[in-house]
Amino acid sequence: MPLLLGSLRGKFVFWMAAVFIIALLLAFAAFRGVSDSIIAALGDRFAEKQALYDKSRIRSPVLKEIVLARKMADSAVLQAWAENENDLQLKVAALKELDSYREYFSDGSVSFIVDKSGHYYFNNKRNDFSGQELRYTLKSDAPEDRWYFQIRHQQFPYTLHVAPDTHLNVTKIWVDVPVKTAGGKLLGLVRAGIPLKSFINDFIRNSEEGISNILIDGDGAIQAHPDSSLIDMSSTINPHTARFTIFNLLNLEDDRAELLAALDALRMVPTQVQTLYLTIQGERKLVGIAYMPDLQWFNITVMDIDTLLGAQTFTPMFVVLTVALLISLLAVALILQYFVLRRIAVLDSAARKVAAGNYELSLPSRENDELGRLAFGFNRMAGTIRDNTAKLEQRVAERTAELQLANQQLAQKNKQILDSIRYAKLIQTAILPRSDLLARYLKDHLAMWLPRDVVGGDFYFLHPAQDGSCFLGLVDCTGHGIPGAFMTMTAHAVLRQVISESDGLALPLVVSAIDDRLRQTLQHTGEGDALNYGMDIAICRLSAGLLEYSGCGIDLCLVENGVSSVIKATHRGLGYRLNPRKVKPIEVHKIQLREALRFYLASDGLLDQDGGEDGFGFGRERFLNQIALWADVPLNQQQALLVELLEQYRGLRSQRDDITVFGFSVNNQSLDEGI
Repeated sequence: MPLLLGSLRGKFVFWMAAVFIIALLLAFAAFRGVSDSIIAALGDRFAEKQALYDKSRIRSPVLKEIVLARKMADSAVLQAWAENENDLQLKVAALKELDSYREYFSDGSVSFIVDKSGHYYFNNKRNDFSGQELRYTLKSDAPEDRWYFQIRHQQFPYTLHVAPDTHLNVTKIWVDVPVKTAGGKLLGLVRAGIPLKSFINDFIRNSEEGISNILIDGDGAIQAHPDSSLIDMSSTINPHTARFTIFNLLNLEDDRAELLAALDALRMVPTQVQTLYLTIQGERKLVGIAYMPDLQWFNITVMDIDTLLGAQTFTPMFVVLTVALLISLLAVALILQYFVLRRIAVLDSAARKVAAGNYELSLPSRENDELGRLAFGFNRMAGTIRDNTAKLEQRVAERTAELQLANQQLAQKNKQILDSIRYAKLIQTAILPRSDLLARYLKDHLAMWLPRDVVGGDFYFLHPAQDGSCFLGLVDCTGHGIPGAFMTMTAHAVLRQVISESDGLALPLVVSAIDDRLRQTLQHTGEGDALNYGMDIAICRLSAGLLEYSGCGIDLCLVENGVSSVIKATHRGLGYRLNPRKVKPIEVHKIQLREALRFYLASDGLLDQDGGEDGFGFGRERFLNQIALWADVPLNQQQALLVELLEQYRGLRSQRDDITVFGFSVNNQSLDEGI
């Protein structure tokens, strides 16, 4: 080593090698950082596209089964036979009808249940049971037949679930469609299904390595998984008692909260895709989540990002970069050797000879250039540069340390703010009524809650009262974002307290109590207050056969038999500083509940949202016309349609305000029974 460093050429080779190694390490670190960011960006986009693709691929065969089963349930031949099963002529025609449908189902089999007798008719793809289609009789006290006697009371046009049939020794994704008369009388049930094993092989296991799919229902119960042992068959009897869900596969509590928030967001906007990283069974995975509202299932596309877009994908690029760097360094070395080192070696040899006392040297005149002048002033210049460089480096190091500390503090503060806002959204979401509470009092409902920012100033509510009635409605607080969110928490607390103390009070008195309590809480001291916060509210009280409505700034829209109408709210708000001489009395409207009535409450964020070609607001008239056209569409399906309509109307324009729409129809029978 001393011999190598004893010459300028040796030093140059040594330091060039050191620089090459350091540059290579820095390039590798930078390459890894850039490649990781590229992989993350590509992974999110790939996850979104793959989730949409898998959603379409999985949804199509199931929808085909649903459409065909519903078409079969409309058969007049089957309906006539179900009413008179013992008529031989009808039976022959009906079995022929069943056989004509059988070949169009995915597995070539079809089932039909007659409700009066509980007879289960079935034939498979091989036509093994021709002439013996009656396989068994359902019994209400048999655990394996309990599914039928539970779903026969449901009002849905069809049900979709995974379950084994112990009588037929098959496990399928079943599509059950009720057969009813025009008057709604249940005659029987059409059963179609896709064999679970073939469905998993064809649609859940992905042919591409590193990708798989999981299907879950609205409660997280696993309906399809590459590992069939993880499928929760208990959710088929009662969806709310599922014992094994997707959340059981997650190792981290934060992942469970993020997944739950993603599912709730997709229910609000079913056309979107949520992507996030989850630790599933001990392995970190990138997942894309898509919602299929017509199936009420979520598809979770699970991807191993290291397998799909690992660092090995960019390895050839790094190899090329390394080779290019090495060639560049070799070229620099050759050029430096030819133009500099060779001439410096001559100067060094001459200096040695002069030091030895040989003064009879005559260097060629062409050597009298920059290198010659450098020899005279090098020592003085080197000392000056060395001192200045040391001072400059010290100053730069101090300034760099100060900037790094400031950046770290700023990043930490920013992270704390963002984390606080995200947790604020979770807290605000918690004040909204649960789906089981809504289902308890309402026959059907839609709840579109779209804050302009992460959190907002709108919320809808449903609170049972002690007298057996219940209060429900919509609140639009002053402001949006964080100020609006604070107002919603205050307004919700006041609302709950007043309703809990409102037993027997008339509805206008309840609203007045809310107004008084809110102004006391906001501590408005007089006309000179700098801040004037409050809220608009539409509040309804449901009791047996009757709906009472009082509105302050929020109208009540009604739809009955395809005709829409509006009950205007009182033109005033609650909680604001008020001049007693200008306060308008609170009106109450009483409506007798009827089967076809649907009610809608909408905050001004929807009506004022600009869009269309001219940039006008969405408007009440457009909203009333649209909900009238949707008179025959279930409310839970109207929610997705309304979100899609709003997005199309808004186009590229930003959302101006918080948007909330709460629609509902009332279950009269439940109210009469005193829920």
